[in-house]
Amino acid sequence: MLLGGSMGLAATRLAIAGNSGDIDDLVLELSMARGLDEIMQTVRGRARALVGADGVTFVLRDGDLCHYADEDAISPLWKGQRFPASSCISGWAMMHRQAAIIEDIYADDRIPHAAYRPTFVRSLVMTPVRIEDPVAAIGAYWSRTFRPSQMQIDMLARIANSAAVAMTNVALYNSLVASREEATRAKDAIVFAMASLAETRDNETGNHIHRTQHFMRALAQAAQTLHPLELTDDAVELLFKTAPLHDVGKIGIADKILLKPGKLTLEEAAIMRTHAELGRRAIARAAEVLGPSRFLSLAEEIAHTHHERWDGGGYPRALRGTQIPLAGRLMAIADVYDALVSKRVYKDAIPHLEAVAIIGSEAGRHFDPDLVGVFLTIADQFDAIHRAFFDS
Repeated sequence: MLLGGSMGLAATRLAIAGNSGDIDDLVLELSMARGLDEIMQTVRGRARALVGADGVTFVLRDGDLCHYADEDAISPLWKGQRFPASSCISGWAMMHRQAAIIEDIYADDRIPHAAYRPTFVRSLVMTPVRIEDPVAAIGAYWSRTFRPSQMQIDMLARIANSAAVAMTNVALYNSLVASREEATRAKDAIVFAMASLAETRDNETGNHIHRTQHFMRALAQAAQTLHPLELTDDAVELLFKTAPLHDVGKIGIADKILLKPGKLTLEEAAIMRTHAELGRRAIARAAEVLGPSRFLSLAEEIAHTHHERWDGGGYPRALRGTQIPLAGRLMAIADVYDALVSKRVYKDAIPHLEAVAIIGSEAGRHFDPDLVGVFLTIADQFDAIHRAFFDS
């Protein structure tokens, strides 16, 4: 019996591990959703297989009620029904802003047993959507009593986090359609919503987004005399607006790698480097749906090339010198400076002057030497920006 249980758990782990591409597809589909129905349809169509569950539900918060709006299960659950939030497990998860993990529903008094007896459900995980202010919950259910693996719990949490950002994007998109005069502000908000999905997983605050876009503008403005045709005032402003998407590809990197406090293994580092290509693909998919634009083209360029090196030792394409687009060369300096002066899970911050010296020493190796020369003349501006958006 023990051997069978171990084999079943191993099979579940293998199945979930094999779904890494599918979760990337789900995240991309959610990022493209333009309505709540599309979000629920995407979750309904993919979540059950990704988690390895016998059923999933999508529950919307409706005042003091929980609306079981959609489901995919081996037999009917509660689709279309509403229950008081105070007496159902989805309401508990939303009110407590945490996942409920229940190995045996009949041994847990948070479960309304009468509502579950007609169903197949014997164990479940219920995860809130948008932890800071839950607007929904996603439940996964099994027909046997057991404790879901940590991989299954983490997968459901990632689906819920992706749905949360998608719901934010939908709300912003709807406001864009309803009010054309607010289009510019809505677009900026969508950019920050997309960028924040990566940032909230990688940094303690979202100030990295603000700092790097201000670094980008300061450096681009100072470099206008070097590149007058490419760095017009309008082009500089577009760089400022697209810079927050430089690390959007980190959406597709597992937390165990993204948040690892120590040095990455060679295999982990290789996976981490894929975020530049993942970012390019995500933005390219947006362009397919929304149509081509200079905004999306520049955002894609920055996401894809800001880890290239002047000496050809960067990634993902090992571009060299001016093969690297100007936007990527500018973003490289902005991003590395912020990484140096900011505390991360794997390192302490270093002082401004030490960071300036490091960047100066990398002229002609990591960075465009002409742009490093510009950076050195305005390094005090970088320090001021860092202080203005300091991570407390």
